[in-house]
Amino acid sequence: MNYRKKLTAACLIVSIIILSCTKHEAYSPAGGSLPTHYVTILPNGILQPTALTIASGASITFVNTHNKPHRILSMDADSSIYTTIIPPDSSYFFKNDGLIGVFPYTCVLDSSIRGSIIIRP
Repeated sequence: MNYRKKLTAACLIVSIIILSCTKHEAYSPAGGSLPTHYVTILPNGILQPTALTIASGASITFVNTHNKPHRILSMDADSSIYTTIIPPDSSYFFKNDGLIGVFPYTCVLDSSIRGSIIIRP
C-alpha cells in the first residue's frame, strides 16, 4: 500500500513538471510580435542593405557570409549598436530596447563596411 502511494505521488509530481514546462498557446515569443531584420555581409564584402529602418523594439540579425570575421559598432557617442566578432558563416542577434534615432555604423575589422540603421518610435 505504501508503494502505491509513493508511485501515485511520483506520477503527480512528474505530471505537474511536464505541464508547467509546456508552452501555452497564448505565449508571446521573445521580442513580441516584431520581426527580426537582417543585415548581411555578402561573400564579396558588400553590405546588404546599407541602410535599414526599423521600429523601436525590433531586432536585427547581422549575418556574415563573407570569408573574414566582422564586428559591427555604431558611431554614436554610446556605441549603442554593437556585435561581438562574427566569424564567417555565422550571425549575431541584436535586440534594441528603447533606442530611437539614426545610427551610422562600421565594421571595426574592415572600415570599408559601413551602413546606417534608423530606429523610429
